[in-house]
Amino acid sequence: MTFQTKDVMARAATTLQDASNIRWPVTELHGYLNDGLREIVTIKPNAVSKTVNLELDEGTLQTLPAEYTVLSRVSRNMVDANTGGGAIRRLDSRSIMDSHMPGWQDPAVIPFAKKVVHVIHDIADPNQFYVAPGNDGTGIIEAVVGAYPTKSPVPGADADDIASYADAVDVPDIYMNALVDYVIYRAYSKDARIAGSAARAAAHYTLFRDSVTNFSQSENGMSLAAANSGE
Repeated sequence: MTFQTKDVMARAATTLQDASNIRWPVTELHGYLNDGLREIVTIKPNAVSKTVNLELDEGTLQTLPAEYTVLSRVSRNMVDANTGGGAIRRLDSRSIMDSHMPGWQDPAVIPFAKKVVHVIHDIADPNQFYVAPGNDGTGIIEAVVGAYPTKSPVPGADADDIASYADAVDVPDIYMNALVDYVIYRAYSKDARIAGSAARAAAHYTLFRDSVTNFSQSENGMSLAAANSGE
């Protein structure tokens, strides 16, 4: 199930008692919505998850492409872009390899190879991970990653009409209410000097933050580092 940009903006305008978009123009609400999408992944990097193939660099240390926010799971090696290979074992920390095989990152000790046997990921550095043996630069792995939501575009025509914002919002529908609260928070923040507006803004940001945080807390094993804590 998906929801559209106009759904969020219309609900926010109704709550703001500004259905005609006089105080808060449509384009302003739309900007707040895109800000809210970025804020969601700041709080919950895997709010948008995708299964993708990752092409590996030569060596042990690997970096996620810039469009991804976090490595959640690694599924398997890939022979090529469409053909699956062997399974990959997750290690809890790099200290395991460092203790049992101190030279594991040296190709003279363990030759680099296409196939990955172990993956090590520390949530403290969500954009990087290690593979063992070090890769020869030809490896491909299948992984579940967090991704940045696609920015909602401005319509080519009728940008001042909420109904024209018919694009699907690029987050699961469970985030719709949170996005509405974020848009309202930003709208009330504009009137912070008006009595009561600052308190309303703070209340709606709290609702937004708590909704996203609660979604995160209700999920188990969404990062390689966190997954083991529940085993």
